[in-house]
Amino acid sequence: MLALMSGAITSGGLIIAVGAQNSFLLEQALKRHYAFPLALLFIVSDAISMMLGAFGLGMLLQTHDWLLMTSRWGGVAFLTWFAYGKWRASFLEEHLILELYTKKLTLWPLLMMALAVTWLNPHFYLDTMILIGSLANQWQEDKWQFVMGGILASIMWFLSLAFVGRLCAALLEKTAFWRWFNRINALLIWFIAFQIATQPF
Repeated sequence: MLALMSGAITSGGLIIAVGAQNSFLLEQALKRHYAFPLALLFIVSDAISMMLGAFGLGMLLQTHDWLLMTSRWGGVAFLTWFAYGKWRASFLEEHLILELYTKKLTLWPLLMMALAVTWLNPHFYLDTMILIGSLANQWQEDKWQFVMGGILASIMWFLSLAFVGRLCAALLEKTAFWRWFNRINALLIWFIAFQIATQPF
């Protein structure tokens, strides 16, 4: 039980900090665009990454510098582009903003973007696969309880975020909200990209 609780607390703190996933899910929940299928995709991705880390893949990544460097600079480029799109959208005219955020999208492109903000984000690998995987292995025979605690935290966080976003969907009609939502998102994601580019691996 201690391993389960430790996994939930550790993973919960890390998942909350992965800004690209959270901002993407919150935006789709506000727009009522398949928030719960997207939350499920993030949960499954977390579960796969944590289990792979517990199997030792995280340690394998750490021993191959070129894999880490490819992940780092590919992720920085993607996050920079993603944030730029948010920043640019915040300066559109009011009728274009409302058109953009009231337009109903199909599930497939949303799932593709959700996969991108997850698996092209180096923080995702560092937090779930490398860090959680390494910590899980320290629990030895209880490591799978630690991993299950991490998965439980992921389930609770992403489902809660999707639910809260849907409750706040009335904000959809306020262009000022979307301007500042996009600007804050862009600044947050640019900051994450800067951290990834400058921190030692």
